[in-house]
Amino acid sequence: MSQRELAEIVGFIAEHQISRHERSIAIPSLLTALSYRAIFLVPVEQLFPGISETIQLNVEDRLARMEGKLNESSVKGRKAQAVARKLEWLSERKISGATDISK
Repeated sequence: MSQRELAEIVGFIAEHQISRHERSIAIPSLLTALSYRAIFLVPVEQLFPGISETIQLNVEDRLARMEGKLNESSVKGRKAQAVARKLEWLSERKISGATDISK
C-alpha cells in the first residue's frame, strides 16, 4: 500500500504525515494509531515498538516513585485507608504484570 493510499484511508489530506510516522519523526495521535491498528490488524505496541517501550519505562518509573512516596507517608484515618488501597493496587499490578509477562 502506498503512503498516499494509507493517508487517504486514515483520513489525512497528504501522505507526508505517514512518512513522518514511519520514520519515527512524529508520534501519531491516538486516533491515528488506532486507525493504523484497524488497517493492519496489529496491536499499536507492535506498530510503534520504540514509542511503546519508552512510555512503558516512563510509567513504571513514575509508579515506582509514587509507591516510594506512599510507603514513606505518615497519614492517618481516611487518608491512610486511601494510601493502603493504592499500595494494594500497586502490589496486585506487579503480580498481574509478572503473570502477563510470563505468558
